[in-house]
Amino acid sequence: MVKADQELQIVERHLRECGFRWTSQRALIVREALRTHEHFTAEQLLDLCRKVDPKVSRATVYRTLAVLEEEGFVEALDTGDGGRRFEHVLGHEHHDHMVCLECDKILEFRDDELERRQELAARRAGFEIQRHSLRLYGRCRECRARDAEAGRR
Repeated sequence: MVKADQELQIVERHLRECGFRWTSQRALIVREALRTHEHFTAEQLLDLCRKVDPKVSRATVYRTLAVLEEEGFVEALDTGDGGRRFEHVLGHEHHDHMVCLECDKILEFRDDELERRQELAARRAGFEIQRHSLRLYGRCRECRARDAEAGRR
């Protein structure tokens, strides 16, 4: 639990330095967001927090997620259906995502050749990449196999 405690302290210190209030509800929301290694919705985070403190408000969860995203502690992933899922990125290696538009599964991947090509394209354009995300949308292996068995395309 040391790593989670250290990450919580990093976020708390940063947010305080940026002038944000550090309330018990905000601490709970950040703790729960940092604890999970799953891709979660704001509503799922709200449910997790309300198990600990039923008074946590939806608005506080959404505002805190917006701050965490703006400050680079979580990243949002558009799921292609108008929804968003989040994951904490503090202390995690960069990776990209494949999103199944049929079952909503999210697969993480890293491809060094893609990373190299992105850097090369940016360098050619005189562009300095500060951060990036790559999202591939389609159908996962399981959904394609299920559809093939059912005789669908």
